[in-house]
Amino acid sequence: MKIIKPKKLEKGDFVGIIAPSEAILDKNALKSGIKILENQGFKVVLGKNIFKRHGDYMAGTDKERAADLNKMFSDKKIKAIFCLVGGSSANRLLPLIDFNTIKKNPKIFVGFSDITTLLIAIYTKTGLVTFHGPNITSGYRKEGVYLSNPYTLKNLLKLLMDPCPLGKMPQKTKWQALKGKNVTSGKLLGGNLEVFLNLSGTEFFPKLENSILFWEELEEGIHDIDFFLNHLRLIPDFNKIKGMLIGKITDWPNTGYKKTLSFNQTLIEIFKDFNFPIVYNADFGHIKDFATLPIGIKAKLDSNKATLEILESAVM
Repeated sequence: MKIIKPKKLEKGDFVGIIAPSEAILDKNALKSGIKILENQGFKVVLGKNIFKRHGDYMAGTDKERAADLNKMFSDKKIKAIFCLVGGSSANRLLPLIDFNTIKKNPKIFVGFSDITTLLIAIYTKTGLVTFHGPNITSGYRKEGVYLSNPYTLKNLLKLLMDPCPLGKMPQKTKWQALKGKNVTSGKLLGGNLEVFLNLSGTEFFPKLENSILFWEELEEGIHDIDFFLNHLRLIPDFNKIKGMLIGKITDWPNTGYKKTLSFNQTLIEIFKDFNFPIVYNADFGHIKDFATLPIGIKAKLDSNKATLEILESAVM
């Protein structure tokens, strides 16, 4: 598949905000997010239906949410699209998305969590590089406004505005290598683990071959992680991935199980027959210090040093 890189973002550009999943919960957080983007020199345009509600947990009907997404891509003045918040209903939009228009009007598209559905579907259907990066707000979670964090904002803007390879990803915390003391390279692919896997078996799921698969999770017990990863390894071309990068696993629930395996033990058991390197505790996920990862872009994973290097530009 031919990769399409969006044009770089520049000060003075118009950027859109849409709500393709959950309804807005905190209008003050939205205002703060808009202010941050404006302070960076961007002109913010809100989706027509961004304040709608449907079934309480959705930001409008499927048609309304899809209409905002399609309109942002077809609008020539909009150079980047940011998603308001995650949730659980972005997959309802997939039959309504105009992928031909997206391919003809490639532009920056940013989000994470439930937005993984759209990031991966757009990449798979069009070849457009998408960005697993901060939503404008974190919904009900304590992170509030992701863009207010200097590490998060700096990493995001570097990828979106500089048509040069990012190089080694700055680390806010210490990353760790689990297995496979070696160096590998491949295209970045992934997102929220459960949401990513929800696309498997559909026309929107990508080929895993030659990928560095990255994922994060929240509010899942070790038995849930075990379940997801065993699903993952049974996907036919999983054995062709080059490496795995795991972000922060947040808000572990009290499951009631008293003798569960540790996270490390679980990973070692599941992937014992694979030789690819695994690095975990990377700086992305449902956290304040959030490094953006460009989907479809070539990167190098070094489990000797527990680092990730972006080898090519994500924009042009």
